[in-house]
Amino acid sequence: MNTSVIPDVRKYDVVILGAGYAGLMAALRLNRKRQALRIALINVSDRFVERVRLQESIVTEVERRISSISALLAGTRIEFICGRIVSLDAELRRVRLECEGANREIAFDRAIYALGTRVDVDNVKGASEHAYRLEAIDGPRSPASLRARLRENGNRPIRVITVGGNETSVEAAGEIRTAWPNAEVSMISTSRCGDFKGARVEAAIRAELARLGVRMIDKETVSEVRATEIATASGRTIACDLCVWSGGLRSAAIASNAGISTDPQGRIWVDPNLRSISHPHIFAVGDAAHPMAPTGAPYRMSAFVALSTGAYVADAILAEGKKQKTDPFSFSTYGQGIAIGRGGVGFFSYPDDKQRWFIVTGGAARVIRNFFVWFISYALKLERKMPGFFFWPGRRRVSWHEANQAVQRLRTAQARQTA
Repeated sequence: MNTSVIPDVRKYDVVILGAGYAGLMAALRLNRKRQALRIALINVSDRFVERVRLQESIVTEVERRISSISALLAGTRIEFICGRIVSLDAELRRVRLECEGANREIAFDRAIYALGTRVDVDNVKGASEHAYRLEAIDGPRSPASLRARLRENGNRPIRVITVGGNETSVEAAGEIRTAWPNAEVSMISTSRCGDFKGARVEAAIRAELARLGVRMIDKETVSEVRATEIATASGRTIACDLCVWSGGLRSAAIASNAGISTDPQGRIWVDPNLRSISHPHIFAVGDAAHPMAPTGAPYRMSAFVALSTGAYVADAILAEGKKQKTDPFSFSTYGQGIAIGRGGVGFFSYPDDKQRWFIVTGGAARVIRNFFVWFISYALKLERKMPGFFFWPGRRRVSWHEANQAVQRLRTAQARQTA
């Protein structure tokens, strides 16, 4: 299909690429009454996806807490552009996108790159063809297709394998096993299933999974996904009717194709202010960023980090307009919750994202976890009403001296690797 080119090129002060947690937070926070910034928010869909609830969509369609992005932005000075980003010209500061069959180009002074990550199915043979994944996609391997396939099977026995030992894989296994008790659900991990937050959390997660009857296969690497089985690097084959893939994440190729400095997963290398180290007029937030400097707590892909980075970058841009210097980005964490069927595991992690004090399990953990998942979307609504509302702890945990030293060490190491 040929597309026509719209000749006019409109310029904005700030263009935000992606309207997930980080991008939407950044846009809403920039919408201050005393500012006169021209802001554009670009997203491929008008639907806001609560990524932390995608495992729920395996069982039933998730009710939207934010009806649409355009509805949330109605009455603001933010222009929402629904379109697919085709390319980014980091040097000329332009974005090319496709909107309703027509090509469009817009210009910017500064950009916030918030395109997040997708499930990486490119490095394992057969994964893209045969494995379902929990992400905002349509088509035969989407969450909706997985739900339809499980419902079609009914109460008949079915063999399901979830690949990966992380939170997403744990939650997917728990949801499927609870909703379809006749399903034979297995988890497979290159390390140990549930091994992502220390021995105590791992033990609690494995106990919950064992209570549900989920089989855990540790220290096996999947080398190929086939229509009715998976193969491992050790030569083992395991039969399955359905495979759910959660074996790592990768950022969109837009940034690397634009010549922006990225890591092997396509995330943008950023300085202590979350600016691209190669193109300082471009900021990166959420899953799309890879900080070179320490950030107080470890920089983990999560909705809380996405909100915090989106808010920080908006504040940094506003401070720049006032000729004010900002502290390096840093944060502390509160805790973490993992849903496992109708139960779960929850724990405090203040301030360094390490499990502390006691662990909550069972139905109480699920209730607490669901409350904080609800609050994440509610925080966006509050930011819409009161720009600048969102607050995160640990904002002065890293000094400029610490940040600059860390950046210099990493730059030296990278230079040696490329020499």
